[in-house]
Amino acid sequence: MKPTTAVLALFLISSGAAVAQDVDFPALGREVVGLVRDRFLDEAKGKQWAEAHAGYADAIRDPAAFRNATRSALAELATSHTLYYTPDDPGYFDLLAIFESFMHRDPKTESLGLATVESMERDGSWFVARVFAGGAAEGSGIRRGDRLVSLDGLDGQPFHPVLSLKGKAGRAVDLQVQSQSGGDLRTVRLTPRLVNPKQEWLEDERKAARMIEKNGKRIAYVPLWSCAGAEHQELLEDLLQGDLAGADALAIDFRGGWGGCNPGFVSLFDPAVPDLKQTGRKGEVTTFAPAWRKPVAVIVDRGTRSGKEVVARSLQKHRRAVVVGERTAGAVVAGQPLLLKDCSLLFLAVLDVRVDGERLEVTGVTPDIEAPSSLHFAEGRDAQLESAVSAMLF
Repeated sequence: MKPTTAVLALFLISSGAAVAQDVDFPALGREVVGLVRDRFLDEAKGKQWAEAHAGYADAIRDPAAFRNATRSALAELATSHTLYYTPDDPGYFDLLAIFESFMHRDPKTESLGLATVESMERDGSWFVARVFAGGAAEGSGIRRGDRLVSLDGLDGQPFHPVLSLKGKAGRAVDLQVQSQSGGDLRTVRLTPRLVNPKQEWLEDERKAARMIEKNGKRIAYVPLWSCAGAEHQELLEDLLQGDLAGADALAIDFRGGWGGCNPGFVSLFDPAVPDLKQTGRKGEVTTFAPAWRKPVAVIVDRGTRSGKEVVARSLQKHRRAVVVGERTAGAVVAGQPLLLKDCSLLFLAVLDVRVDGERLEVTGVTPDIEAPSSLHFAEGRDAQLESAVSAMLF
């Protein structure tokens, strides 16, 4: 991995660890404190935090209590890319997939082919943000904005995107879904599959990319749930030079998911990159256009983070794209995932990042065109995408 990639995203090192059967939570707490003290991006702040939280887990014997205490303590650092994950937490296997080559652990996990968002405004309910193309839920009738209520009617236990699916890969399950606030529940039968999350995101990027035709214009749409790793950028480049090359404009969906975009991502839209016309010995002509020169809209929301924010801000600043949606997360530092002795995961901010001298941490990127997400019970409608398409018609 190039240094620029590491600085911009969510990044790197750690070695595997054996799964502990009996966890020594006081020792695990001391491990967390030591890592924050020695590696947090602000040395003075990291040391102060470590002094204030020394022994915070000494009386803890319960995994849920340790998780909650650790997350609460880390929140005091008020810095993105700083969170504690267990294998039961959404995001744990995502990080293993993103950094698989460094962490040497199997990232496969059960999946319904859905990206979900927890809504604290609605009692912690989980809502569908995206149905991944090629996933188990595709064609099931589940739509953006649906509330996932429970799985297999487990004694009223609410749906959880990790716990509800454990051990269920390869067998049909009944998912209770609500599409309207206060509306009736319906049951959808699905078969979860065991997947590497990164491969699921790439499959979605490839299969969900499409042409949207409106008012005589063709708008290419490409979703990127993650931008971490050269594969996502290379696939986008292939799409823009292949099936989507004839579009009049492009809408890139950077909402939710993970960041990770390399700064070189911006070169796909740099008009200074030359087109090449190549003529063979028998007169055959081919044209290679490595940069997209037509209009671009970048769709963002409060879940757009890290390298995606870097790209969105750069394209906006240099007037290569119009940014549509909501102000982004303001999560632009470099993070390092560290496997602890029990195989839980500390994601820790280790480097501050400025983008052309501008610090996006906390402030985020303000869109050119404001468009609220309106996710809850959207019944499949996507107002932000509609706004981006409309912006490309002029």
